[in-house]
Amino acid sequence: MIKRINILIVVFIILCSTSFYKLTVLGPAEKVIELAGAGIILALLILHIVYGNQKSIKQNFLAPVAIILASLPFSMLMAKFCRDQTFIQSMFAQRAIYYYIFYLLLHYLKVRPKDLERIFIVLGLLHVALYFIQYFLYPKIIFNVFILHGRGTVRVYLGGAGYLVISYFMSIQAYFRTNKTKYLVLILLFFSIFILLGGRQTLAIMTFLLILFVIVDKKVKSKVFNGILIMAAVVTAFFMFQGIIEQLILQSLHDKSQGEDYIRILAYKYFLSDFYKCPLAYITGNGTAANHTAYSRELGRLAATRGYYLSDIGLAGNYVAYGVLFLIGVLTICIKALRIKIEKQYDYFKYMFISIVLALPIGRAFAVADFICFISLAMYIFDVSINRLKTSALTN
Repeated sequence: MIKRINILIVVFIILCSTSFYKLTVLGPAEKVIELAGAGIILALLILHIVYGNQKSIKQNFLAPVAIILASLPFSMLMAKFCRDQTFIQSMFAQRAIYYYIFYLLLHYLKVRPKDLERIFIVLGLLHVALYFIQYFLYPKIIFNVFILHGRGTVRVYLGGAGYLVISYFMSIQAYFRTNKTKYLVLILLFFSIFILLGGRQTLAIMTFLLILFVIVDKKVKSKVFNGILIMAAVVTAFFMFQGIIEQLILQSLHDKSQGEDYIRILAYKYFLSDFYKCPLAYITGNGTAANHTAYSRELGRLAATRGYYLSDIGLAGNYVAYGVLFLIGVLTICIKALRIKIEKQYDYFKYMFISIVLALPIGRAFAVADFICFISLAMYIFDVSINRLKTSALTN
């Protein structure tokens, strides 16, 4: 009974991290939902610490998580004294970062990795379903997220994309190790969303890692046959989404022709130089902009007049907001995840983290609640797997 309750708690916290996918009918409540999720995490953690007597396994990612959380008070101080933003405003604005505490709570909830894997697949399929619903209903908007009609598609940036990606890698591993057609269907289903998103970098990363898995993974059965099959699937996908892919190629050629005038390069240069008002902010960060403040209005003007978005400059955008400590914490998580030895059944997580590292220049995932929630789950599964390997080594 307790195990089921803990699973439900995990699912509810995950849904809170997506702000219930920011449905338009929720209105301003979406922000309250995200904050409520963080509040539930903190309350449950305190209860378990005070009243629980369970022995926890080693938390291998505790140090980087603590470093990330330690960056918050320093960035809040800078937001106060250099951006004229109150501590209360900053505390609410940075609510997404509180989800790193979820990693600590998971060690008390002790949900089995097998159950978490089922949750990943369900949420991955839910992401696909919600994307298609919005795609076919457009121009009617049902999600309060960034939606753009361009590059021959409707680009819908839904929350919970981490579960879509991990489901993709889980399906790749399952197919290549079993050769069951149902997993190939899932691969193509998840990959279709990457195409519809119209993200060149995302599409390139997911294609590259699919090929890498075939080449590197020692447990892949019949590499030649599966390689041919994947090539046939890619060619089929090209013809199915030919219009979108042609638009992506044209956009890439246009961006390449701009050279150093490419908007993202200009945004990088500005945010890492002229944007700073205090030299100390290069260490502490500038803080997260709260709504209806001079800070947020400044970011709004930059977006409207120059097309500069902090979200466009990836990890550098996180650094601008939270400073050096946050940067160290994120990079430490990525390095540890790629270097730590885990059970072979979780190899797909290695490919997930490779994709995360490759996307760091363009994605602000480590400062978004739903992705932080996913990363916490991944780190917890790593800890469980490492503990099982050590226990197994001691008993043999």
